[in-house]
Amino acid sequence: MTDIYQYEKKKEEQTIIKTDTGKRKKEQYIENLREGDAVNDFFAVKLKKAQRPYKRGMFFEFVATDKTGDISVKYWGGDNKDRVKRLYESFNTGDVVQVRTGMVETYEDRLQISINENSGGVRKCTPNEYDVTDFLPALNEERINELYEVIKKELKTIQNEPLKNLLALFFDDPKFVSMYLHSPSAITHHHNYVGGNLEHTVGVMRLCLNISEMYPRVNKDLLLCGALLHDIGKLKEYIYTAAIDISDEGNFIGHIVIGEQWIKEKIQQLHRAGKEFPEELEHQLIHLILSHHGKYEWGSPKLPKLVEACILHQADLMDSQVKNYLQMIQDAKRQTDEDWTFVYDADVGKKRAIFLGEH
Repeated sequence: MTDIYQYEKKKEEQTIIKTDTGKRKKEQYIENLREGDAVNDFFAVKLKKAQRPYKRGMFFEFVATDKTGDISVKYWGGDNKDRVKRLYESFNTGDVVQVRTGMVETYEDRLQISINENSGGVRKCTPNEYDVTDFLPALNEERINELYEVIKKELKTIQNEPLKNLLALFFDDPKFVSMYLHSPSAITHHHNYVGGNLEHTVGVMRLCLNISEMYPRVNKDLLLCGALLHDIGKLKEYIYTAAIDISDEGNFIGHIVIGEQWIKEKIQQLHRAGKEFPEELEHQLIHLILSHHGKYEWGSPKLPKLVEACILHQADLMDSQVKNYLQMIQDAKRQTDEDWTFVYDADVGKKRAIFLGEH
């Protein structure tokens, strides 16, 4: 097998890296990278940014990822725009690339990998060169099964017959269950790993159940059904191989409307089987799905108009925000040993301090 550290450079061209002839495990994981490290390894491409000029020529940037995190990679090319363009177009989001002689630097308080055209290179890899489990973070199957047992236990508590029948159409389908257990919940932000959407759903469900115990007026069956199905559109919105990406359906329609359509299809299936599903109940359940983002500016087609919709939105927001905060702390601890750091807060449009120490 060709050594990953061997490469050839043709005159006046970017570094050319030989193709490996066999599968290789990663040795350099993102969580272990430190400023000054030389990087020679495989990474999955999470996101690509367009080529741009700089004072010495053209450069492009992509976000590299593995199962331990992600990092920005900048490729600094010369003034031969066509050469940089060919390299940029040689790989896409979701591909695995081999990086040769990248250097870890700090830029705006975050680590990044810089590759100079004269000394390093980037090459798209074939699937037989790498192990996909090196790149995509995932819950282990034991944890996934534990979470699913929690859901199956709560499914048995539902008393409303139409809702019970609807949920059975979903959860008696092995293909749906497999997707439900392994889907990520996002590309970035929160629960962005295999099994993440399951973990998020269980978190939302538990919050909803706790709140429903505090307020007896709440329709617990409706709320529980909404919690279990609120993000099923993500099963079709996201696709994942060596990286998480958004599907065409996700780009064109989005998970909220995908989920609404999927539930309506199942309700029609119940009607064709001669099983009742009241129209008013359908409207209420669909409303929970359409309003769970809570605000128009957050992509919600409707604002919550039922107390159950209000609870579902707040539970969804809380679980996602708490998880995002915990992931920010985890990421920051890889960058510094200090007790405090600054992270960008999109809500206030600037960086703010967060505490990383023990408490």
